[in-house]
Amino acid sequence: MKIENLVIGYARHFERRPEFLFGSHVDQVIDASSIRERTIKDLRVFRISDLFSGGQEIFLGFGLPNVYLTVPDGKGGYEKFAAKSLKRAPSVVEDTRNFVQSGIMLRMLNLPEHAAVKLRAAMHVHHGKKYWTCVNANMRVLEDAGFTSGNRQLSSLYMPYALLSYLLENGLEFEGRPVQLEVVRTTQANMESYARQIIAAELMTFCRHGERMLETKAQKSKVWKGVSAVVLSPFKLLGLAGSAVGLGGKAESDLVGVRVREVAPALPAAAEYHNDIRVKLSVASSTGTILRQFWGAHALFTGEQTRVSPLDYLSERLKPFPQKKPNLVTRLKKRVLFSKWVIKLIHTVLAHNYADLGVKSERDVYDMLRTDSAKKSNKYNLVITTRKIIIARTTVGIKVIDWILSKHVLASGYDPDVLFAGEIWKDIEGKIPINGNSGTYQPDDEQVLAAGRYMQAVFPHLTVVPELMQHSVEA
Repeated sequence: MKIENLVIGYARHFERRPEFLFGSHVDQVIDASSIRERTIKDLRVFRISDLFSGGQEIFLGFGLPNVYLTVPDGKGGYEKFAAKSLKRAPSVVEDTRNFVQSGIMLRMLNLPEHAAVKLRAAMHVHHGKKYWTCVNANMRVLEDAGFTSGNRQLSSLYMPYALLSYLLENGLEFEGRPVQLEVVRTTQANMESYARQIIAAELMTFCRHGERMLETKAQKSKVWKGVSAVVLSPFKLLGLAGSAVGLGGKAESDLVGVRVREVAPALPAAAEYHNDIRVKLSVASSTGTILRQFWGAHALFTGEQTRVSPLDYLSERLKPFPQKKPNLVTRLKKRVLFSKWVIKLIHTVLAHNYADLGVKSERDVYDMLRTDSAKKSNKYNLVITTRKIIIARTTVGIKVIDWILSKHVLASGYDPDVLFAGEIWKDIEGKIPINGNSGTYQPDDEQVLAAGRYMQAVFPHLTVVPELMQHSVEA
């Protein structure tokens, strides 16, 4: 589907980019985390009309810990099929009242009109029945409505993360025809982080329901109140009890109801954008995937095109650590901390290989960049070589790790053909500033201006703004 058509059906402009998911990645995630999350009881929800325009969307939602199916009701609103795990209560078809649980959505596109009719009929068939998991209940609805996936029966799936990973790998078919799925994220957590929360919620299911049962009984009996205090005290000591069991705790719930991300405006849909930039994404080794769970998702992106030659703008190769009389700290960085063998080792872990994301347009690249604002810093390192443009995110969460992994020499890998190094970002107005903030390569003002002209030539429909710095600060 063409990039212009991707915005159809959304209430506003959202950025979209690949995101990691443990040993793999999702090619494109619609980042709708800028919409407001609210709290209803112990659930985080969002207003459907804040995400989608119109009332014709069919999507499978992955909340914490619930999986639900949302379908147009034929009257301008939406119906939701919801089920309780462990056969605690009958499944229900209910009016969403324009609110559903926040998290990850799989939006189903290119479905015929009668798909919604068949789904509503299947939902009402299963209304009032009890199932072991909400996943299995929803999969039975899809199966009865004519949906299939791969070589496995949908009704054989029981757990949320297993379902999510299976559908991302195998997709869906309706009446034998492939269904186009879009991955939409309304939560602040990225795909990998949210998947961890889903798995944690799965593991804590019995504890969570046991806690609710004890709390209910404790309200009616002093004996049960004492039992509840004894049983739950270890979990409370570890901070695992309460409505946030396995869901991330207070730090995340503080974000609810607050828009913490600003998004730059969309580029005009009617422009004829160049569509010739081959983009690749770094893929970590198994060790790197494990470490990423602690230090965050640092990624390297490369872009290659032949329409504009960087040598027409930047002809001088830059050397790392070019100081004629480096001080002790610089010598330690060059020969020890960020020596060639250390950088090679980090690359082996962080960028074991690269996934080819295909040929992208200027607009695709613009939408992949996170918006930098006073509320949220989203700057990237920029390295230009004779063959490609390298962009690396510099701020993820742990300052020490960010400092180590934000070095331009890490992005370049000591490439001998580096022509420029600095920073690049997308501001809230949609402009693309770049500067020469690299203590490793130290480009001068003329090189910053030349790099700006080169980037403007590669991305003629973007507004590239070179920013000169009085003093270079190591990046």
